[in-house]
Amino acid sequence: MARGTSRQPSKQAAAPPHADDETAGEVNVRSAAFYGGVNISGGHRKKAAGVKPWLVLDSTGQAQVVEAEKHAIMRRTGLPARDLRILDPLLSYPSTVLGRERAIVTNLEHIKAIITAQEVFLLNSRDPLVIPFIDEIERRILRHHQAIKSLVKSLSF
Repeated sequence: MARGTSRQPSKQAAAPPHADDETAGEVNVRSAAFYGGVNISGGHRKKAAGVKPWLVLDSTGQAQVVEAEKHAIMRRTGLPARDLRILDPLLSYPSTVLGRERAIVTNLEHIKAIITAQEVFLLNSRDPLVIPFIDEIERRILRHHQAIKSLVKSLSF
């Protein structure tokens, strides 16, 4: 550019809006055959890359499948991104159990899970090798919840 000349911003034509632009930034929520689907990402997204189905078991033993991106899981569990890398199927990690302040992250063969005080998040919930683990952990959570409930009931006046 020569000295003394001014540069004007280039004028580019704006792309026409698409009919589906309103939903393009939202997380896709799907239900599994026997679990309800829930969006836990907390709002709009720019793209759907990185959205994975997670089976979430709460402290009462209720299970639901949620589709969430890594950042939504990080917010909900309090884990940094580096701790979620061991769950990435594209990266090769040996069997690992990470104990953190707010969660335990496990990658044991087919079982990829995040365990918090309130919830258990599981990837690969439709894998036939993971289903027995899901059944067992649901049974144990439900048994614990019922024991706590009966203890509270017996202590109440």
